[in-house]
Amino acid sequence: MDIMQLFFLGNRPKVLDRWLKLLVDWQPEVLSIAELSSKLSAIKKGIVLMHLSSVDDKSSQLVFSFKKDNPEIILIVCTDAPSEDEGIRVLQSGANGYTNTYVTGSLLTEVVKTVLRGDIWAGPELLQKLLKRLLGGMTVADSKVDTAETVDCFEGLSGREQDVLSVLTTGASNKEIARELDITERTVKAHLSSIFQKTGATDRVALVLMASKQPA
Repeated sequence: MDIMQLFFLGNRPKVLDRWLKLLVDWQPEVLSIAELSSKLSAIKKGIVLMHLSSVDDKSSQLVFSFKKDNPEIILIVCTDAPSEDEGIRVLQSGANGYTNTYVTGSLLTEVVKTVLRGDIWAGPELLQKLLKRLLGGMTVADSKVDTAETVDCFEGLSGREQDVLSVLTTGASNKEIARELDITERTVKAHLSSIFQKTGATDRVALVLMASKQPA
């Protein structure tokens, strides 16, 4: 399997050096904040690991905007002091992962592998809390999703895709969905790929939010 290139974005040398040592096998490259716009435009495929605690708001918003326009790019956000409120904002902005800056080397590698599989990393318990807060506190007016279009796009899902979506909305990972429905992870990924294509959702959180707008 080809290793997708990693791009590091941050303004704290010690953090960047640590990441370089821990993830050297992924051929990492540090993105300069000063050259962020030109660097991002040159990236067609890869993983961006952003140290949110050392990146200014303007730069982070540029990254989130780039992610929105290029959903094939994988974005992992690391922060020194994770919180539910920040996690919600980060995931709503399109990030594929949200984690502590100082996780162990083995866990950081697992974060990268997890998002590559198409799952969102935020820690099982935190992800559940984030999704519950998103679904419980979001009104139709707050959502970026057009309700009428959402209803139409979900009508095109097959029965099995609806099953996968139902389990997904609990915050389950691909492995957990596969176990629940007694299918393989490969089959889950195939169904999710089809669901994303049919609904136009760019990530799992967006898909969950869209699903929450369906009429009961």
